Formats: sequence, structure tokens, C-alpha cells
Amino acid sequence: MRIGSLFGIAITVNVSWIFVFALVAWGLSNPMGPLHLEGVAAAERVGLGVFAALLFFASVLVHELAHSLLARRRGIAVKGITLFIFGGVSQFESEAEDAPGEAWISGIGPLTSLALGLAFYGASLAAGYGTHIGAMFAYLGIANVILAIFNILPAYPLDGGRVMHALVWKFSGNKALATRVTVLVGRVLAALMIAYGVVESLAFGAFGGLWLTFVGWFLLQAGNAEQSGLAVKEALQGHRAGELAAPPEFRLPADASAAKARGAMRAMGVRALPVFVGDSFVGVVTAAALAGLSDDELNGTYVTAVMTREPEVARIAAGTPANDAVASLAQSGDDALALTGEGGSVLGLFTRESVMRWLAGASK
Repeated sequence: MRIGSLFGIAITVNVSWIFVFALVAWGLSNPMGPLHLEGVAAAERVGLGVFAALLFFASVLVHELAHSLLARRRGIAVKGITLFIFGGVSQFESEAEDAPGEAWISGIGPLTSLALGLAFYGASLAAGYGTHIGAMFAYLGIANVILAIFNILPAYPLDGGRVMHALVWKFSGNKALATRVTVLVGRVLAALMIAYGVVESLAFGAFGGLWLTFVGWFLLQAGNAEQSGLAVKEALQGHRAGELAAPPEFRLPADASAAKARGAMRAMGVRALPVFVGDSFVGVVTAAALAGLSDDELNGTYVTAVMTREPEVARIAAGTPANDAVASLAQSGDDALALTGEGGSVLGLFTRESVMRWLAGASK
């Protein structure tokens, strides 16, 4: 759910964030919580809890804005910022071109959180630590310092993992090796967190142990995803987009019905098919375009009525390096890119499914 934008950067809230926000606000408004609101009227407690939760998540947003603004200053396009259960994430359209750039973009987040922690601590002193407002600012100061410390842990997708990646990349000169080393360290750290969390939960029945186990599991999955991404990049290295095109038989005639298109997609395991009149490419029909049609509409509708027409289909040259084509497909947000030959004619489609099919064949 998009809630607005700052500095031209779209801000989105994942549904999981709403749950965490409510949990934090409840914990902070609890009389026995960290703000020590015993003896305070219920309305004031709730108000302070919600206000403190808003300031905390505003701090997370500032942390992510620091990443995004520095990345944009270094020429990296920013898709947006998403707040979710573990805090937030900045989404970039490309990676840093060198190790120092990656280190600065990653490191600016924890530095920003540390600066916010010091600012909130100063506000606590100014308001009076013994007051409820002072206690709230002190809590926010500690929370931001903890956020900074947590984010410098050397594990993907945390900032510390990316800083470590940049350092290994800088000193080894090998970006792939840096990824492997960082993923390995992150896996060890995640395994230790999971083991400690399980032991703490079993021995003391502590909720914190369960949360630590959950965080460790998240970091482990993130490291695995990073490793998988590296494996895909290495497999595609030296290949061209045209080699990964969907097979020629994966196409539809213009007089095919939408029902036939849906059946063909299900049979072939794809989400997009090119539409041709003879040998001439006229458009792309996608599963998303068919999703809202009833059975009667599917049977009574030609694919030409629901397809994306040829001038509107994103294209990429068949000679484009495969890794660049994958990045272009991800950035476009489309289900398919039209592959063009030397004369500009469309040779076929480049899709996620065609890439996965090629990778499955290459691994045999």
C-alpha cells in the first residue's frame, strides 16, 4: 500500500508493517512497558505509545531515505522504499558499480540511525529524563542505537553484510568471491542466532528467543536468495538473451480465443505468449490480462482484444547479454520482453519462465 512519497521516492507499507506497528504501539502504551507509564490516564498512555511508535518508524524511514538519497546522488535510480515487518528496505534499479560506492550507500544507514539516537538522547535531556516525554525520547535514542548495531551485523540483507561485501570485493578484486564470503558468514551468524533463540525459548520460555529465531531464519533465507542470485548470474555469464528465448512453438495465432490462450499458458507453464499474424508479431497476451474474464467472455473474446499491442511491448535486442536482459525484465515489471533481431523484427519472447527453463536445461 503506497502512502506517499518523499524527495520523489515512493513510500510503500507492507501489510506486515501494520501488525508490527500495532504491536510496538501497544507495548509502549502498556503501563509496564519501557516508557514506565504507571499511574497515567489510559488516553494519555495510548497517545504516547502511538506517538512513540510513529517516531520510531519515522526513524526507520529516515534510515532508508539516507540509503536512497545517497544512491541517487551516485547515479543509481531508486524504485522506492518499503516498510515491512523487519523495518524497511530501499529498492534500487541497479547495483553500485564499485566497492567504495556500495560501502558508502550501505554504511550511511547505520550512521544515520546512530545520529538519530544521539539526537533523541539530547531531546531526552532537554525534556527531563524523569518526565514521560523525556523517557520516550530516551527510549527512541536507545532504539535507534540498537537499530544501528543490528544493521551492521555482517549478514545479507543487512547493511553490515553489504559493507562486508564491499570490503572483500575491494581487497580481493572479485565481486563473486565477496558474495560467497558474505553469504557464508551470514549463514553462520544466522545459525548461531537460531540456535541461541531456540535454547533461550526452551530454557526460559522467553518471547525474545522466538523473535531471535525468527530473525535468524529470515537472515538465513536472505543469504540463500543472494547465493541463488549469484549462481544464476554465473550460469548466464557469456550468454545472450536470444539463447534464452521462449521456444518458437510458444506462440498464438491472432484468431485464437482468450480461452485457448489461457489453456495454452496452463499447458506450457507460462504467463505470457506472443501473438502473430502469419510471421508478423502483433502483440503479447498475458495471464494478468485474462484473469478478469469469465468463462463466457474467454470463449467469446479473441486474444487481439485483450493483448498488449505491438507498439506498446517493451523490446530488447537478442544480442543483449543475458544478465542485462534479466535485469531489464525485472526493472520493467512486465511479464515478457520482445526479442528483436538485427532488422528490428521480433524473434520471440524473453520471459522469466524461458530463463528458468534454460537454466534447468543448462544444469543437466
